[in-house]
Amino acid sequence: MKTTIKLLVTAVLTTIVIIASQSSAATALTVPKKMSKHVVNRIAVVTGANKGIGYAIAVQLAQSGHFSNVILGCRDETRGQNAVRDMVNQLKNANGNENVAEISFLPLTIGVKSSHESFRKSVEDQYQKVDVLVNNAGMAFKGSDPTPFAQQCKPTLDVNYRGTVDFTEELLPLVRKGNDPRIVNVASMAGRLDQIKSPELRNRFAASDLRKDELQNLVDQFESDVCDGTHKSKGWGNSNYGFSKLALIAMTRVWARDEMCNHVQVNCCCPGYCDTDMTSHKGRRTASDGAGNAVLPATMEDCPTGEYFADFKPARWV
Repeated sequence: MKTTIKLLVTAVLTTIVIIASQSSAATALTVPKKMSKHVVNRIAVVTGANKGIGYAIAVQLAQSGHFSNVILGCRDETRGQNAVRDMVNQLKNANGNENVAEISFLPLTIGVKSSHESFRKSVEDQYQKVDVLVNNAGMAFKGSDPTPFAQQCKPTLDVNYRGTVDFTEELLPLVRKGNDPRIVNVASMAGRLDQIKSPELRNRFAASDLRKDELQNLVDQFESDVCDGTHKSKGWGNSNYGFSKLALIAMTRVWARDEMCNHVQVNCCCPGYCDTDMTSHKGRRTASDGAGNAVLPATMEDCPTGEYFADFKPARWV
């Protein structure tokens, strides 16, 4: 993969010791190390990181040399613990005695406000800031799922859009305190703008002055129209998942504009059609390769803001 990412110098470990600690708030496996002075106290958070693309993003951030800590946000505590342990072993085997980031786990269920608040409090108490937030967690109903289309709408939007927005805004005060702070939202090619058939609706989503409250109203209207069976006749698309990612891309552009004054760079990406559980392992791209589309705007020098990254470069949202 050819990118313009310039990685910082990695730290050298003389010994690797895995420490497991567990509490009701957090579980962390840590790798003590002597950190490079260039990366001391830079914190990355990756949601949905216990498998697939999220796992690969966390591994690549941990070995990039840009971070002292990578925190995994995962729903399942056992899977979160296992992911940390696997990552530590993977990095040890790949890098020998070289490593950068301490990897830890915190429980997080996207779409549950109390979980968002608990996660934020734990990070704030221990680190006081977040330098990079990668919103990777998401959900999709399988094509074979018998749940009626209308009943799939709200759960999909509540995680992929509403929950992600609420979690991000919960962490925004910490992100604003970061060093070269960035947010990367993992979207999808399914979030293309042209899925919406109504030119008027498309223009509203693409408007440079779109406000958060307007976007929320559009999302609510889509759900309402899906539930009463009129979404097609009103010019919406016919994919709950695709629409949830379209809304996330639009929100990325809103945040990028609104957070410019706080020097927070906000971008989104399409990892591509990857070989993961979500695609029933039908994807042609590896999760590791797809993860590079999120790692690029998380680590690159002279990062833009408000962009949609695909195939390792900014792309048009159409």
